[in-house]
Amino acid sequence: MTPIKAAKVAVVTDSVANIPPELVEKYDIRVIPLYLSVDGTLYKEGIEIGPEKVYDLLLSGSRIKSSTPSVMDFMEVYRDIQEKSCPDVIYSIHISSALSGTVNSAGAAAGSLKGINVKIIDSRMAAVGEGFMALAAAAAAKRKDSPETIESMLDDIRRQSYFYATFDNFEYVVRGGRAPFLAGFARRMMPLKAVIGFNEGGGLGLKRFCLDRNSSIKALFALIKKDMAASGMKSCLIGICYGNNAGPAEMLKDMVEDDRDIKARDVIMTRMTSVMAAHTGPGIWGISACPAFVRSL
Repeated sequence: MTPIKAAKVAVVTDSVANIPPELVEKYDIRVIPLYLSVDGTLYKEGIEIGPEKVYDLLLSGSRIKSSTPSVMDFMEVYRDIQEKSCPDVIYSIHISSALSGTVNSAGAAAGSLKGINVKIIDSRMAAVGEGFMALAAAAAAKRKDSPETIESMLDDIRRQSYFYATFDNFEYVVRGGRAPFLAGFARRMMPLKAVIGFNEGGGLGLKRFCLDRNSSIKALFALIKKDMAASGMKSCLIGICYGNNAGPAEMLKDMVEDDRDIKARDVIMTRMTSVMAAHTGPGIWGISACPAFVRSL
């Protein structure tokens, strides 16, 4: 009997996925940068501009806008992957379509190409939550899992992934337009710390207000722990992200590692990317959890 040939799989994501460079290289993930517009000049995030510069610009009063990769950007990457490795399928996993048009650009590019099998995945997440989905697909590709197995796993991860964030000042996220539900609170509640999270459709919603930074960090931990318990998650991967202050992120990490009820196989710490920095400001901290798809990243 002729053995069944394992499918060859490639993984593409976007720069908002916040995957540490060493993991991008280890798992052979192609990352397409989003763009930032500063005074009419476009910069590729992570290549031509970084978060430190973005924070400086924000604090100086600059208005910064982000934009999706172009259809041509995606087409060039898909063609390059096809020419170099000729995969059976390319999984292109991106920031929630409720927050960005990146998925639409990727879909338009995939639909314009003949002979290249691209499957577009809306992560319904952002930052490290999105990154976990791309890493899961890439880890499965290394194991030579079938496309059917990969797609089933991605569906499971998307259903059981959680992400919460808090801000020192939520003026930036209101200004960026990604959390319009906070606009009505901007004046009377600004001294408080907003805690937000993703809903099932990939949109953001307000979870609560906290009196100060410490209580908002504790709220992030309480929310993620509650979700994990409710879903029956036996073991997990935890991602913690931050803006220009890693201290509260380290506090979150200690909470996770000290809690006996949380079976975290790995905890990764990531700095927010330039696009996220532009929309959230320097004082942001977030935590994400998803079912463990590897023993250790």
